Amino acid sequence: MTQAEAVGEERRELPRYLVDVVEEVCALWDSATLRHVVRRFGRRSRVAVESTEPVARRPLLVQLMEEMCDHQEGLAPLVRHLEVREGNTTGIQRLKVAVAAWEVELFTVEEWNDVFLLLDEVHVPDLRRWYADFLHCRGRASPPIHCTEPWSVFLHAATLNARPGQSLPCFDVLRQLALVADGEQHLALADWADAHDLALTPQGAEHEPAEKTAAALRTDVWSPTSYVIIRLRHLLDSDGDTDILLSYWWRVHPGEQQRGKDRRITLGQAEKAVRALIHNAESEWAYLRSDIAVEFLLPRVLLDLGVERWRKTAFQGVGGVLGEDHHVVLRSLDRHDRRDLHGRWGSRWRAFTEGNAGRVHWFPEDGRAHLLSEPPPAVVVLSEAPGSAQGDAWAHGRTDELGEALRAGVPIVLWDRRGLADPAFRAQLRDLLERHDLRTLPGVVKALRIATADRDAEANAVVGRHVALLWDDPDRMPVGPPSNDQEAARTVVEEGQ
Repeated sequence: MTQAEAVGEERRELPRYLVDVVEEVCALWDSATLRHVVRRFGRRSRVAVESTEPVARRPLLVQLMEEMCDHQEGLAPLVRHLEVREGNTTGIQRLKVAVAAWEVELFTVEEWNDVFLLLDEVHVPDLRRWYADFLHCRGRASPPIHCTEPWSVFLHAATLNARPGQSLPCFDVLRQLALVADGEQHLALADWADAHDLALTPQGAEHEPAEKTAAALRTDVWSPTSYVIIRLRHLLDSDGDTDILLSYWWRVHPGEQQRGKDRRITLGQAEKAVRALIHNAESEWAYLRSDIAVEFLLPRVLLDLGVERWRKTAFQGVGGVLGEDHHVVLRSLDRHDRRDLHGRWGSRWRAFTEGNAGRVHWFPEDGRAHLLSEPPPAVVVLSEAPGSAQGDAWAHGRTDELGEALRAGVPIVLWDRRGLADPAFRAQLRDLLERHDLRTLPGVVKALRIATADRDAEANAVVGRHVALLWDDPDRMPVGPPSNDQEAARTVVEEGQ
């Protein structure tokens, strides 16, 4: 059993739009052509075409696609075969983009379409052998046999991960392919890679990764070696605002970060889904010597979820609380998705880890000038919870405190989950921040949550019960698409139970 299986996966469900695109491409086929394709790529579905009973086209295609999705290569071999048979028609282009966007959540649909159009003009003799040499030079296994076209090579490379701070293999592939492209196509491919590669560093900064590595190994800064990062985000194709996509990444020391499969669930199922995920993780990693940290990467609209109070799987009727058993912190998905903010974010984090950050910034007492001053503040305390504050701030022209802090690059933000922070809460929190090393704050907050577990839930001065901690480490971001033992798995969307 792989670690991905152990963490807990459910069976994949194909989205309707993907089946629609495949059916559109195959609409003009006769029954003999359809049987040929099914025999070539299917095993279980082959039985249906061998039967004397008539089989409808769409159910047969669904069965074939579901069968192919159970394999590592996914639907790419089918798409490549259809492209060879039909040519790169508009329908084939739509199919390539739809499959790529579904299997690998690395780029938007528009970005996949742009890069595939650029790659369509690239011609490399014996491309699969070229790509195999590329992978072997990087210590990776040979590519699948369907990697014979630039788009399929790039799609496969997009499923491979990289070490933090390094370019993903797909960008390296693109730059190598740009070298054999003609004229303006060469510039367009290189520009596309540079525009989307987060690991690019300016010239003359070759020694910066070594400095980051040293900082990441500091023992006085909380940096868990084993963790689960859980991302929740609303789905754009949802009929309402309750459908969300649950994604997760994990790392078990001394291994590298890996990614699990995405799940489509409702917001009401989130706590149950996380409970099952943590239960399976603890079962698989039962003999770890270190605690498993749990980090929630959330958009602003979901920051009011009290994830640290979510329940764990009970034992003999006794239930646990996530924030008491684990270091539980929040992270900002909105800033994670805004690459233009990553520079300031990284600078403040480095100042924080090296002990060169300014004093804690308290809203509303400290003005915007202090937030942008030198040395830069790395810790901000909000005057009220961000969920209740944003609408009021816009309506009354007040400062959007969380937005200002995140835009400025502040990595650590605290607030009172009850809404408007009362004076007793702020006084106790101020005393706490003055007495402890802020670089160990997640451990301090966990200890407070444990210590206050038996106290009165209405006690206003209990920081441990009501504090929310956003701890956003830019050196430990979820990177790359999902990977398995061969570092080449796919992202799939599944329906939650």
